[in-house]
Amino acid sequence: MLRSAWMSGYLDDRSHGLLPAHGDAWPVFVKICGVTNVRDAYVCVESGADAIGLNFYPKSKRFISFDDAGTIVREVSPYLTTVGVMVQPMLDEVAAALDATEVDAVQVYEPRFGLADFDFKKLLYYSVRVRDASEVKAASLIGADLIFLDAFLQGEFGGTGQTANWEAIGSSGVELSMRFVLSGGLNELNVCEAIKKLKPYGVDTASGVEVSPGVKDHRKIREFVSNAKQCG
Repeated sequence: MLRSAWMSGYLDDRSHGLLPAHGDAWPVFVKICGVTNVRDAYVCVESGADAIGLNFYPKSKRFISFDDAGTIVREVSPYLTTVGVMVQPMLDEVAAALDATEVDAVQVYEPRFGLADFDFKKLLYYSVRVRDASEVKAASLIGADLIFLDAFLQGEFGGTGQTANWEAIGSSGVELSMRFVLSGGLNELNVCEAIKKLKPYGVDTASGVEVSPGVKDHRKIREFVSNAKQCG
């Protein structure tokens, strides 16, 4: 599938790409999760987001098929990191997702495989649903590229709109600025407060920038990314 004329024209006008060069003033990492269509993905690129999440969990309200995810990946993967989100996956299921969609990274909740067996030459992100500070400390020992600290809600895996336990995260004593991403209940109004309070490496949102599950509010995406980058 050829990249749309709109997207090609927009990107061709940017001589240095969409993301700032690495340096001492590197801004906070921003991921927009639960993207389900190309147009919303374009807006994430335009806004300066660093990554988008494509949800492969069949019970999610933001579930997306491998075919649709592959279309989005082909359109935008050169300009941000595309992340396949999976819940309790087996290793062969991860392999199938990577083969079908060519996402840049996999984000897993409660994987049913040892992380040492993940040898796909892709980024591995790990999500923890935080109940107390001990879980944050334990997460700091996990061998993943990024650790996502999410809200805990029984039977739910992300996208709940419930705010993560900031008190537990903050009292853990763990340095969050290196590879920890705060998620759970973030929106354009509270993201700056979260960054100033906890100083994470990055922030992640799904429901906080939506009109309805899987349908993004483009104004909120832009404001969320802008606010996060300015506060980071």
